[in-house]
Amino acid sequence: MSVLPQDPILSFSEAKEFEEGYFLGDDEKEWDVMNRAGEAVGDSALRDMRELRTIPHRPRILVLAGKGHNGADALLACKRFLRTIPTSRAVVWPWSSKESCRPLTQRAFEELIDFAAKRIEFLPSADEMNDQVIRKTFNQVTEDRGFDLLVDGLLGMQSRPGLQPRMREWIQLLNLSEKIAVRVAVDLPTGITEEPPKDPVIFRADFTYCTGIVKKAVTFDFNQNFIGRLRYLDLGFFNSMHFDQPSNSNRVLCSSALPFLRKLRPVNSDKRDFGHLLVLAGSKQLGGAAMMTVLGALRAGVGLVTCCVPESLHGSMVASCPEAMWIPIPETPSGGLALEGLGKIRSAMDRASSLVTGPGVGGDAESHSLIREVCKLFEGPILLDADALRFEVIDCLTDKEKTILTPHQGELHRVSQNKPDEFLNSYPGVILLKGPHSRVFYDHSILNLFCGSSLLARGGSGDLLSGIIGALLARQDYSIADCVALGAMWHGRAAEALARQHGQEAVTTTQVLDYLSFALRNDF
Repeated sequence: MSVLPQDPILSFSEAKEFEEGYFLGDDEKEWDVMNRAGEAVGDSALRDMRELRTIPHRPRILVLAGKGHNGADALLACKRFLRTIPTSRAVVWPWSSKESCRPLTQRAFEELIDFAAKRIEFLPSADEMNDQVIRKTFNQVTEDRGFDLLVDGLLGMQSRPGLQPRMREWIQLLNLSEKIAVRVAVDLPTGITEEPPKDPVIFRADFTYCTGIVKKAVTFDFNQNFIGRLRYLDLGFFNSMHFDQPSNSNRVLCSSALPFLRKLRPVNSDKRDFGHLLVLAGSKQLGGAAMMTVLGALRAGVGLVTCCVPESLHGSMVASCPEAMWIPIPETPSGGLALEGLGKIRSAMDRASSLVTGPGVGGDAESHSLIREVCKLFEGPILLDADALRFEVIDCLTDKEKTILTPHQGELHRVSQNKPDEFLNSYPGVILLKGPHSRVFYDHSILNLFCGSSLLARGGSGDLLSGIIGALLARQDYSIADCVALGAMWHGRAAEALARQHGQEAVTTTQVLDYLSFALRNDF
């Protein structure tokens, strides 16, 4: 059973029922939560904006405010933004008049006006404009310069499928504009529902901030083109000892999980106390994958690493990374790992507490046979990645419960023989399905990981991840599923930190390693 903090993902009806039971009509309690949500959205937006560029000296923010509580959250996020950056300016464009909004949304308007009225321009409500006036108004407010951030707080989970025509044209205009740098949505992008969209006009967010409760709609495949990158802003709804969490097998890992790895090492510790990882990876053509796996493991704090590589790579690997132990393995004619190297690998197995194999192995059938034989003999947890993710390898495993698979969607189709859902539901071990929002499948449960950056869409990022998870497995401080989840979150958080410092473009994959320390030592 997992010890990591995780919260349920709820349908709209479940979320509505939960909130009614949580607030019990107490407006002051709801107002307090709204303020915390607004602050969390404002702070998160300021961090995530840095993935595009350094925050300018006088940033401009455009806030779309609806009648409901999403509108209040957006207005309070604007207040937080203005408070944090005194030189910032905002334009608030409501859908309807303040008087037609819900009471707490009206209160949010008043709070914002009282706080920084001179730094805010309030536009007439969009529902009183025709398409031509909406376009003219937008052109006027962007004539001198565009917006560094747009916050969408128009519609939440109470909305119905299909936008009304005027809002549809408004959203289309904002989606297509090149005068908006970063677009974020509060809770849900406007137009998102639990049904497949019939109208392609839905607000397209770069980031969606799930405030307090993650709604199931943001996890549906048919909504992935609109939600951008997901962030879960935990407001403590499920922390109360007096309020039971809903029973749900579909959950999200909380950000407070990563500090579980933040511990001082015992004074009387020894390198053997932190595990020994055995890596079987690389080929003559793809030696870098083996190196990145080893580097990921070393940075993740494993005590010892032994890596078996083709003998032609041995000298360069030793020179490049002397912290690891490198074992030269006979090669196949094409430069892969030869089956005759099994004896050398077996001698290293007895000392290892976990095994990672697959990165850079290539398509050599003899190498795959070697992997099968090694997996049959190894008794500890095994992580299969990349070229080791083959049906014929997985089918021969004697203990699948100790074997972790880390496929992306294409590899999942390969190992499942084009039956991905059936495979995910029936595999007895742990599967980390990698993607924009990775998911851990284990024990008939799904744990969603809302972390990371599009910066990771580069060759080699999966090799680093395999090394990180392999190191945690070797240390044996947590269950297999928890090691996988923590490793993936650590990897994702490091990528976020790198992107915020240097952007998504002018970086290399191995730079992620330099931010593992920052991600672990800082709360963000």
